[in-house]
Amino acid sequence: MLKTDSILKKQLHRRGKQLLILLIVALVGNHLTNAKHFPLHESYRFPLYGILTSMFLGTVILIITELTYSYFLRHIFKENITLRLALRFLFTSLGIIALLYIPIFYVFGKIEDVDFDLYALTIGLLITLAICAILITAVYALEIYTLYKNQLEQGTLLVKNGNRKKVLHIKEIFYGYTVHKIVYLVEENGTINATDFTLQILESTLEAYGFFRASRNVLLHPRAVKEMKAIENGKLSVVIQPVFLEQEQLKIVVSRYKKKDFMLWFENGNPILPTIEE
Repeated sequence: MLKTDSILKKQLHRRGKQLLILLIVALVGNHLTNAKHFPLHESYRFPLYGILTSMFLGTVILIITELTYSYFLRHIFKENITLRLALRFLFTSLGIIALLYIPIFYVFGKIEDVDFDLYALTIGLLITLAICAILITAVYALEIYTLYKNQLEQGTLLVKNGNRKKVLHIKEIFYGYTVHKIVYLVEENGTINATDFTLQILESTLEAYGFFRASRNVLLHPRAVKEMKAIENGKLSVVIQPVFLEQEQLKIVVSRYKKKDFMLWFENGNPILPTIEE
């Protein structure tokens, strides 16, 4: 019941936000597109017809966008959310709007007894798509980003080793390494999991979760970095955690060629920096 109420409140909040943005755009747009509608004009007339028309068309656009978003939630965003998929949602919505704009433009032209004008159609379509792109971004960007963050937090990885299978929560994985062509994943508690991945496949899978290929044999998350130390030839010695096999500490060496990328990745991924010794 509480979950249903929460979903309902979220939907009402989004609907309210959509209608408010639509009303503001309709009011501002209709007051600026005609000199007689400008409040300071001597023969000012409130553009009621234009505002109602804009609200009607805007509502149609919102319905189209909401249906497109619902489809993407069920079928596209369900498995993964990337910038490419978010842009795909935006351009799919704009494409549908563009297809419907032409017959609507023609119908309203007939109602107002105005001859068909290709130039007006083109300019009107471009302006409409530009406004729609701004509105869709304003309404859905934060929600898609929140879904993306939640997906990262709840992400899992199915690890196979022979006939054994195990589901790992990605937020509990600290680093992966390879020995004799076998890739191992180390969890927060020091548990080591042998996998049938290659490090290249693992890198492409976990890159979106903040992992970095620190060396030829090691892929790690910022939370695995305990300490850093600059060493000879511009290299970086990195102490990682957790340790295993009763070792006091584990070290890897980041080459001077990767050092800059490593530091940028680490600083962006972990605001709490460990001690860096020079």
